[in-house]
Amino acid sequence: MRRFLILMYHMIRVPKTPEEARYACPPARFYRHLAWLKKHRPLVSLDQIEAALAEQSALPEGAVAVTLDDGHADNYQNAFPILRELQVPATIFLTTGYLGRTNLWMARSGFPPSPMLSWEQVEEMHRYGIAFGAHTVTHPRLPELAPEAAKAEILASKRAIEERLGSCRYFAYPYGLFDPACRDWVKEAGFALACSTRSGFNHLGRDPLALHRIEVRGDDALWQLKQKLKFGTNQASLALPLRYYAHRLKEKLRAWTSR
Repeated sequence: MRRFLILMYHMIRVPKTPEEARYACPPARFYRHLAWLKKHRPLVSLDQIEAALAEQSALPEGAVAVTLDDGHADNYQNAFPILRELQVPATIFLTTGYLGRTNLWMARSGFPPSPMLSWEQVEEMHRYGIAFGAHTVTHPRLPELAPEAAKAEILASKRAIEERLGSCRYFAYPYGLFDPACRDWVKEAGFALACSTRSGFNHLGRDPLALHRIEVRGDDALWQLKQKLKFGTNQASLALPLRYYAHRLKEKLRAWTSR
């Protein structure tokens, strides 16, 4: 069965603080990542993934989709020109209540404030083929909310995007946090796909409302991205291949000795 991966980026700019290095990918690095992907992997949209899951039809071998979370203004200033130049399909998940404002939920955790996209920027990018999904209104931890509040966060973000763009079929769980109830509320809201932050490969048997994604850190070098793609993991290190193949060898030896 052919597997596919979904990558997750956040901010596309030079980090302002050491804490931001995980989330802020400098534009030159983002360009290197996408240029390599464009050359070596089939790049697909979430529309293609939705169709493949619905029809149980295989995607191209090694297919990769690109997503960006939250809706930071640098996605327009820095990511958008690169996506257009390289003709890379991408989906940006919007925290709709903060558009035109700043990333207040991050500032409360000690991150420096930075501007979010405006609706005018979203509409312009949409005209050029960038897709948009919902990421709630205020970026809460959905499982910690009362049911009605969680449902409102999910549905209101969908409706806000639909009012501006006409449709909204994809959702990303803030912080990657969800439980069976959250998953069902996302389904009830009418979303076709939903992305978590659980690492790993996806396949045609994966629940379309609990898709796995690979986090691409802002400080990931190209070799680390390649390793994450190869092993389907969020963690990249020089020792990872050794641990992986040692584990595989141990499993084979265990199976051989149990015969």
